[in-house]
Amino acid sequence: MAGPFTVGQIAAQVGGEIAGGVDHAQLIRGVNDLEHADETELSFLANRRYVRAARRSRSAVILVGPNSVLEDKPRITCADPYIAFAQVMHMFHPYTSPEPGVDPAAHVAADAIVDGARIEAFAWVGPGAKVGAGTWVEAGAVIGADAQVGTDCRLMSHSVVAAGCVVGDRVWLNPGAVVGGEGFGFATGPAGHLKIPQAGIAIVEDDVEIGANSCVDRAAVGETRVAQGAKLDNLVQVGHGAHVGPKTRMVAYAGVAGSTHLGANVVLAAKAAVLGHLNIGDGVQVGVCSAVHNDQPAGARVTGVPAIAHSTWLRAASSFSEIPDLVRKIRDLESRIATLEGRKK
Repeated sequence: MAGPFTVGQIAAQVGGEIAGGVDHAQLIRGVNDLEHADETELSFLANRRYVRAARRSRSAVILVGPNSVLEDKPRITCADPYIAFAQVMHMFHPYTSPEPGVDPAAHVAADAIVDGARIEAFAWVGPGAKVGAGTWVEAGAVIGADAQVGTDCRLMSHSVVAAGCVVGDRVWLNPGAVVGGEGFGFATGPAGHLKIPQAGIAIVEDDVEIGANSCVDRAAVGETRVAQGAKLDNLVQVGHGAHVGPKTRMVAYAGVAGSTHLGANVVLAAKAAVLGHLNIGDGVQVGVCSAVHNDQPAGARVTGVPAIAHSTWLRAASSFSEIPDLVRKIRDLESRIATLEGRKK
């Protein structure tokens, strides 16, 4: 952990303005949440539901937005307090890769190229593999034969880049993440499920992070691709031959089936599923626990099973609890109509 830093240094880093009587030279020794921060720590307010907690907070200074309601609190006003929070966290918790070198207990094939990387004990680097400078391959991680890993990556314990697959620069694989596992490909017939050899590869572009125990399957033919800047949470599935667009975010348990194309800046909320062979446009947002079964145009917001327009789903969801009463009323009306028709006869 780095620091301490003065309030003035922090304000300069986030491009903010100091207010509320804070001394520019006051030292800040860490970052904490509003409830637990003390008089030496900084906190932030990015969601109005925490205004009360902010007013009670003992923090030395609070990062707030331009329209803050904390006029009486020591604060740094900035354009986006959540981004500012991330910037300050980097100040106190800078990432530094370890010194390059290969631990004697690691296995590095004789023809593998390890250029200024750190390979920890019990990691495995296969024949013909390439590992770029500044990359950290932690204990138990595997880089398969002829795989390529770029510069300044971090492959955490038991992550895998399978044979022939490609990982770009500044990619972070959390524990158990797998790039290039077998795609789910079987031809079903009278004799059972005939496996289709998965002869393609998986490609992960620059600045991607893949969460713990998430999988990017290799394609049967061609490639599966996760494009630049995409962020995948834990327990996420990318099927064979799928394309995940730039800066797309997939939250925990989300999945995209084979041969589906996600555009740029798509958001799949937790447990969202996108079926196979679909085209999902740029900026589409899919709600929690939803299942997308058809193509979606750019900018669409969909929710539900099957997924429909989010605004329609909200109206339907708000009416769901009224269905029993509606059914009772309909049956009552049917009975009254039947009685009236009987009288006419």
